[in-house]
Amino acid sequence: MSKSLKILSIVTGGLIGLLALTAIALFFSLDANAFKPRFEAAVSDVFGMEVKIGGRMGVGLFPNLLVILEDVNIRNRGTEVATAREARIRIDFLPLLYKRVQIKTISLEHPRISIERDHDGIFNFEKSVAARKILPDLNLEKISLSGGTIIYSDMQSGRGFEAADCSLDVNRLRLTERNRPGIMKNLSFTAEAACGAIRTQDYAASGLKFSVAGQRGVFDLKPVTMRVFERQGSGSIRASFTGALPLYTVRYSLSPFRIETFLRHLAPQKVAEGPMDFSANLSMQGKTGKDSERQ
Repeated sequence: MSKSLKILSIVTGGLIGLLALTAIALFFSLDANAFKPRFEAAVSDVFGMEVKIGGRMGVGLFPNLLVILEDVNIRNRGTEVATAREARIRIDFLPLLYKRVQIKTISLEHPRISIERDHDGIFNFEKSVAARKILPDLNLEKISLSGGTIIYSDMQSGRGFEAADCSLDVNRLRLTERNRPGIMKNLSFTAEAACGAIRTQDYAASGLKFSVAGQRGVFDLKPVTMRVFERQGSGSIRASFTGALPLYTVRYSLSPFRIETFLRHLAPQKVAEGPMDFSANLSMQGKTGKDSERQ
């Protein structure tokens, strides 16, 4: 075959393939919302949670299969875990031919994530003992969110916080099941996170930024920077899930700040004033807030 015929055959084959992919994309686009229940079931199976799509579902094809979802709601064990105004999920096309869903990237716009820990120290994103099964392996290139709100509450201690204007970029997320109990022991990833404002029952902070690297049950958050009491502080957090009980090590320093700024949250009258330096090195261990307080 001559060089010209080879080039012509390659171009022709490419055009045929392009037309076929375009036809597939058009089919999915026209029938996307009819396909929605099957897609919800597939994604729910991948994450082990109930995923519902309240709005429209759109599909694109280039460079990977792109699924655009509106009004996404994720629930687990009867509680809301996350919602998002819009989600963009990129999926490998070839595994679909074998009826497998292999997600590459997830992007969420204006999500609201609610994390709860009950009186037994179990998070709302964990499966109950009765419903627990071996989780499928996850291998995601990237998860990102923008304009998010994160709410955390501990039912036992009554403590919690709300973080607003949050962004997150998670890379190389891996979850592998190796007959070891606990998700955290099988999870690895790196991430960059930031939140514009954080509020607890007593205090407020802003400008939180940190990096995360974790694998084999050990997660390091460093550096952690945050503006509190009108000053910028920095520190680090290490969370280890390798033992029978989780172990947390927290280091943080803030200097100098006005002590009256701190005390005004505790008492209405002024009891002291002046500059103050603060440094903490804490270790906590336990599955619940009560267990940690005993250390």
